[in-house]
Amino acid sequence: MFRVSALVLLSLIILVAVIQFAPSVQAPAAVGNAVTTRVAAITAAPLPTATALAPSAKQDAFIFSAERGGRWELYSAPADALDDFTQWKQLTRQLASARHPALSPDGARVAFQARHQGNWEIYILDLRSGAIARVTNGLAYDGAPTWSPDGKQIAFESYRANKLDIWRADVNGENPRNLTADSAGYNFAPAWSPDGKTIVYTSWETGNQQLFAMTPDGAARANLSNNRFHDAQPAFSPDGKQLAFVSNREGCAETVRATLEQPSLQGSVESGNCQRRNIFIADFDGAKLSAPRQTTFLGRDLGPLWSPDGAQLAFIAAQPAQQLLYVTALQNPQARALSVANVWLDSAVWSPRAPAFGFTPTDEPPLYVEKPIPAHPEEGSKYDFVGMKEVYLAPSWGILSSAVSESYRALRQRVLSESGIDFLATLSDMTRLISSRCDNTCDDLSWHKSGRAVDTLLTMPVDGQEKLLLAREDVGGEVHWRVYLRAAKQDGTMGAPLTEAPWDLSYRARATLAPGMGGVEAPLPKGYYVDFTELARVYGWTRISSHDDLDFDWRNNREAIEFWHFQKEDGLNWWQAMRQVYPPDTLAKTFDWNNIIGAWGKQTSRVYLKDVPPPPEAWKWFALLPRD
Repeated sequence: MFRVSALVLLSLIILVAVIQFAPSVQAPAAVGNAVTTRVAAITAAPLPTATALAPSAKQDAFIFSAERGGRWELYSAPADALDDFTQWKQLTRQLASARHPALSPDGARVAFQARHQGNWEIYILDLRSGAIARVTNGLAYDGAPTWSPDGKQIAFESYRANKLDIWRADVNGENPRNLTADSAGYNFAPAWSPDGKTIVYTSWETGNQQLFAMTPDGAARANLSNNRFHDAQPAFSPDGKQLAFVSNREGCAETVRATLEQPSLQGSVESGNCQRRNIFIADFDGAKLSAPRQTTFLGRDLGPLWSPDGAQLAFIAAQPAQQLLYVTALQNPQARALSVANVWLDSAVWSPRAPAFGFTPTDEPPLYVEKPIPAHPEEGSKYDFVGMKEVYLAPSWGILSSAVSESYRALRQRVLSESGIDFLATLSDMTRLISSRCDNTCDDLSWHKSGRAVDTLLTMPVDGQEKLLLAREDVGGEVHWRVYLRAAKQDGTMGAPLTEAPWDLSYRARATLAPGMGGVEAPLPKGYYVDFTELARVYGWTRISSHDDLDFDWRNNREAIEFWHFQKEDGLNWWQAMRQVYPPDTLAKTFDWNNIIGAWGKQTSRVYLKDVPPPPEAWKWFALLPRD
């Protein structure tokens, strides 16, 4: 018995040594004029000077796209230590928005999309050597790759036929083929089945998002969803017997029971807007889906990915101020956050082993540097306001707190560069007088008074065409809006195609088509769009939610929508922001607690949230809270 055990142990030691010192997988060799002839140019990009890290002792790991310092790169981390930044490895650098990693079947490579040379292309990263090869080459958008089970081909979404379609190509970019050329709708987010027989993807062919299946040759296309919901972002389980996907079917009413006078509660079944997004799992037999069941419940859950053993499901949970990676066990669907709150994640893949390649995460130069102007000592405040003479605010130019003016200027230039539209050259509102009063359509305790808020234009017509487009996003139980700008150049060098429907806020939509619902989804437009909301976020300017008060509800009062409002908080509360730019005596005189509660009629809870100092007689227990 001892002799047999010793032989087994010796065999294991030899096997580990062979694996450890086996030659690394090389990038595909150049063949003729294939796109792999550009490998040298890609790998010659600036390389990190940090010391490469050793492979993690933990076997399984996440490979994910994360934003740090305004830049999206690929990283890896042990599956049980995603919240420990010291265990992160950086996998790409200066590839401009590396997104949507897809792990090869052998676990040695990752395909992803990036804007390394001004337009979206697909690349392959060797996880042993760090070599990067470019797969696609053209101005049109290419993205969201998925591997064939033999690792010889990829399927991906592409706009090269002036419509978003599913394409297939060899891993060196040769033999591209449009698999949905005869489909009338947009097609995106492909997933290749583990047995290689099926590609499942999301399609707008029926007028809403549905899961379609086809063979790898584009034949035998069939609607797997065949319902009235939005089903999207399919992901096969490791054994191919289940399909995870994103759906809005939770709380989606058959009929809407609401009127302008009595609108339904936001997010309720009666609203009928079906704006929640959760992860569902269904059985898949190769031809149809069956037994769908909901497995996440956070409200806006996206990008499902399976654990290597198929026992757990991870996903991205969108929240108002963060976007984290969560995981849930299929046998116990209690989701828990894996990533930390100060990192924004976009997409991920779960690898059975940690990559050998990786380097210590590097810090790039900041996107901007604020240059606050100290106030005169006699003023009694910390910073001064600054005139923004380059920004038109009828009938003159605008004003901001000097603590945020440089980020605004940098954001304006970035938006112009990305979209070709100087969207922030003219605004609807900026800094308001501290003494200004409002009716119920605005806030007396507004961030505008601190010099840290702007209102964009509500519309952006250029040469007779509307350039501003909105998409509704229900996040954290509240209605938010994502602002898109139609790119000035429609050749693929600016923006990306939309996959989510915009929102129709016209009078006809709000009053006739969907009374009490605030509008309806509009048809998906063709073309390239730039996500202004995302650009604003990375520069620190964040959106706010729509109002849904009884007397000021976005569904029946357009002024309550607030898609135009962006503010830069920098971790401050409202009172702290006001103290930066106003003397204490001015604040005390203008925002007297009893006057705000009494004459102004503000709710006590809202005044507390603004952190206005209460008098001693106001809620004694409040004095127990720590104060700065």
